[in-house]
Amino acid sequence: MSLPYYFFIALITSFISNSLLASTHFPLPAQYPLEKVSITISSQSGEDNSKNYQISINGNGNSFFSQNKEKQRLNITNDTLLELLNDFYAIHFFEIADTFTVKKQVTLKNNKTVTTLIKKESNTSSKRVCIQLRSYKKCVTIIDNQPSALDQIANKIETLLRPAHN
Repeated sequence: MSLPYYFFIALITSFISNSLLASTHFPLPAQYPLEKVSITISSQSGEDNSKNYQISINGNGNSFFSQNKEKQRLNITNDTLLELLNDFYAIHFFEIADTFTVKKQVTLKNNKTVTTLIKKESNTSSKRVCIQLRSYKKCVTIIDNQPSALDQIANKIETLLRPAHN
């Protein structure tokens, strides 16, 4: 058999393998029913559990704010949900690292050597933001307002909901 034949077989095999791998990792869907969209923000306080809450915005209309075992129904319009989704796409949410619990900092030693310090945040307040589009789900944990663009969206959602739970 000739070299071009083996090259062709290798190329086809690679294409099929990559296609199969991609389909098992649930790629971000390009289209999905509105009722299969869910945005959730869960807060976790480092010390006081009474401050923990959950906001759930769902395309099926079942949106709520929950805190201290009390659940309040929220009226979120489809336009607001679409605006929020566009905000998430604008900051490339689906490409952001899943957690910011590891902090890196560089410092200069006496001998003019730059050293990277790595520490893991423990028992600190955080927010976990999740988006589900059909069967695809992505969550990112916000710590110390980082990533800042995502923290701004979470704050925007909290601001939209303030009249409902004041």
